[in-house]
Amino acid sequence: MPEKAKKSGSSAGMEDNLKKSVTEMLVLLLLREREMYAAEIAAELTARSGGACGVVFPYSTLYRMLDFGYLCEQTPKRIAPDGRRRQYYGITAEGRAHLESLLDCYQRFTRGVAAVLRSAEDQTGIQEGTP
Repeated sequence: MPEKAKKSGSSAGMEDNLKKSVTEMLVLLLLREREMYAAEIAAELTARSGGACGVVFPYSTLYRMLDFGYLCEQTPKRIAPDGRRRQYYGITAEGRAHLESLLDCYQRFTRGVAAVLRSAEDQTGIQEGTP
């Protein structure tokens, strides 16, 4: 059975889907702070999330956001702290507006999920406490 089929319906599959859903938002959040290059973005995501939101190959996300105009490549390439020439990325005005929309959507959704979880816990507590 292919690996993707094994993940379907599993917690690993859910984790993969959650990561894909929020990666763009997290990358935009980082770039709102300062310009970064791809490997730096990946390292920051991993470090700040305690390893929960690592991105092995950030280029697909970066290129997609470049195509939509949410990011721009900073020119010319710069020397990174490791001494290598790197392509730095920055957030555009369109990217900032998109980020605000993503944050609003994410916050509405997570508040809704939290409400359902609380409600389910309340219902479970009531049922367990009844004779």
